[in-house]
Order: sequence, then structure tokens, then C-alpha cells
Amino acid sequence: MIIALLSAKPIEEEKMKHIISKKLDIINNVQIALDKTGNLILYSIDFPKSLLSILYILSVSDYVYFFVGSEINALDAELALCVENSDIDEGLILKDDFSDITSFDRFFDKYKIGKFKKSDLISIAIERTKQKERDFKYVSIDKHFIVKGIGSVIIGFVLGQQIKKGEKLLLLPSLKQCSVKSIQIMDVDNDSAEADSHVGLALNNVSEQDLSNNYALSSINKVNDTIEIELTLSPFYKEDPFSKQLSCSFFGEPLSLNLLKDGSTVKAHFNRKIAEIKGTYLLADPSLSIGRNRVVGRIKLL
Repeated sequence: MIIALLSAKPIEEEKMKHIISKKLDIINNVQIALDKTGNLILYSIDFPKSLLSILYILSVSDYVYFFVGSEINALDAELALCVENSDIDEGLILKDDFSDITSFDRFFDKYKIGKFKKSDLISIAIERTKQKERDFKYVSIDKHFIVKGIGSVIIGFVLGQQIKKGEKLLLLPSLKQCSVKSIQIMDVDNDSAEADSHVGLALNNVSEQDLSNNYALSSINKVNDTIEIELTLSPFYKEDPFSKQLSCSFFGEPLSLNLLKDGSTVKAHFNRKIAEIKGTYLLADPSLSIGRNRVVGRIKLL
């Protein structure tokens, strides 16, 4: 499981010890860590300066930890709106003796996070009723490099079905075919990698230029940069979304997009071609400053 850890303010190190057991890597201003049971924990190291790391985290996670601080403010509300407009439906509210739970309940009782169960920070117990099942293979490319004697290597998350050694996949968005030469998880060689794994993959038939020009591996063979969508705007967003360049994250890939009206339909034009995967994606306005609601709403690919 990949867990998004959200907090309006940085959580003190002493408290973080109850949540994580080991820090791993930093990618896109996101700290990747492990909890005591082996789940991956992702949290932003640049929020509230930027909302882009939150977009990234929620696009690859399937569960949320929301830490309630000693006071509820506009940043808590912004994070609540991020969860509300993501495709994540399950999570846990983390609290300690200083958490303002009364205000939290009052402000967010009608939102997704208001329906999450609460847990004391020192006794976290995940309650999960379902697991995302995807009918495609997908691995994000968050880092890439050339290793002498091995070749092309990528680091990323398995966000679809199991990946196996020797398997043939397509690079996105170029659709160039390659194969998985070897798989490493936590520096240990494996023959396969399950969904939600953080992996290193050595690839055959991949050049350094391929690594620079592609952002994922997948079994999907159709990509497009303009896709019809269903647009849901947040009632707190007061700008004209059709006059702005907006941001979203597609399975960990940061994208910019413009919304287009086409008769009675709405389309999203992305700066890169993406796989046509039906789903819900959080939409943000990066032009707005801290203190203004940067959550535009969500789009659903049709």
C-alpha cells in the first residue's frame, strides 16, 4: 500500500517516529519512507510553498493519513479539498493530545476526510475495505540513469498489475517497446514486483535519450494529448479555469493542461501525450499564491 501523509504543518520528528521507520528517497519534493509494516509513506517537503508535490503524492497513493494539528486553518482546508477531488476514498485521521479534533469535525464533517476513522498517533491501525484493481500494467519513471555493466535503469512505482522479469512493455509516450532485464526492491533482486512496490528496473532496448523523453512503462498502447473529460469545479475556486494553465499529476507525471470548450463537451489539452486511462485526477491552479484556494476541482477522463 502507498499512503499519502498530509499535514498543514511539518510534523515534529518525535511524532514522525510513530508513523515511519525508515526514510528512503526524495523525488519531486516528496519524501518516500517506510512504516513499521512495510507500507510506503509519502509526504511533501515543500508544502505549502507548492501544491505540485501534493498532486504527485495523491496520484500514486491509495490511502491517506491526515494529521490534525493544534489548530485548523486554511491549509488544512486546502488539503481536505485535495483529498475530496482525488480518487482516494479511504484513510485515517491521526491525532494526539494537542489535536483540535473539535474544530476538525465541525469544518470537515461533510467531506471525505470527515468520514475517515480516527486513530491515536501512537497506536495507528489501518482499516481498509478495498484495494484498487487495475487491468493494465504501469510503472512510473521518477528517476533514470545509466549503470556501467547493467545499462538503462529507472526508479519508480508499480501502479498497475504485477511486473515480471523478462516482460515486454511500452515506454510512454513514445510507445517504444522494451523489456525488463532485472528487478530490484529495496536493493534485493526479485523476479517480479507487485502493485504499490517502489522498484528499480534495468531495461533492455532503451537508450539514455529514451529515458529523458519518456515518463512511464505500460501495457497500454494508445496515447493522446487531447481528451474529452467531465469537469467538476470546486465551489471555492473563483477563477475562470478556461483562461488558465492548470496542473495535474498523471500517475506521478506532472502535467500542465488547458481546458477547452468544444460545443457541449469539455476537453483537456495536455502538454504531453498520456495513456487513455479512465479515472479521476485532481486539478490545481499553480498561478495562485499561498492563502488562496489553489484547488480547481477534478477531471474525469471519458
